[in-house]
Amino acid sequence: MSETTRRKNSTELGLTIIIIILSGASASLLVLPPLGIISYASFRDVAIIPSVIIIFAIGILSRSKFPRITSRLFKGMAAGAIASIALEAIRIPAYMFTKWMPMDSMISLPGLLLTEKITMLSEVKQTIMQSGVPMNLYHAPFDAFIAGGLWHFWNGATFGIIYALLIGKGKWWYGMIWAVVIEMVMMVAPYLIMMKGPFGIEHMDGYNIFVITLIAHLAFGAILGIIVQKWKKDSISIFDLGRGK
Repeated sequence: MSETTRRKNSTELGLTIIIIILSGASASLLVLPPLGIISYASFRDVAIIPSVIIIFAIGILSRSKFPRITSRLFKGMAAGAIASIALEAIRIPAYMFTKWMPMDSMISLPGLLLTEKITMLSEVKQTIMQSGVPMNLYHAPFDAFIAGGLWHFWNGATFGIIYALLIGKGKWWYGMIWAVVIEMVMMVAPYLIMMKGPFGIEHMDGYNIFVITLIAHLAFGAILGIIVQKWKKDSISIFDLGRGK
């Protein structure tokens, strides 16, 4: 391998790692602000919005010199956003009809926090969950619903980006393994623990939140794995890049 090729591979690997790190900014909304490290609005302004801009910039600017990055990034992004629709097909009925989820915790609630309608997660337990007021798609203010919807589908898109960059083409069911990883992390995220305990054990019979979100994430992972497998032209993973392929 020539020195030029080696440098190019190193740069491609470095850009891939940067994209993966930036993609984690969205999901970090469930960790850092709930712990009081930073406010939701500040996190939106200094982490989420800049990460979106930089990810798109890298994807566009890499098109000529690193076409594999551009291809994997945007195909993973699209696959993750589409797979989120499958997740929503399970999640929405779970809180609107069966009540296995106590509220619209992935669109309306983040939207209220991001638009500063609610500034602290502790306010949710006091003003909504303890009062028994239902919180669904029809109760969130429009701007909060839009902000929450954008965050939620971008979150799904970033999980798709990370999957496409880490795994490569892979078997379709690799997406379901990735979905289980996402589920396990979400079940112990401060965002959930502060409201309903780890794995949602304080809600209903204790297993409801975990079971319904696991099913929703498995649907997400299956669709993600299938789409990436069909759309991705190369089978290069981040580990292959590390070996100089």
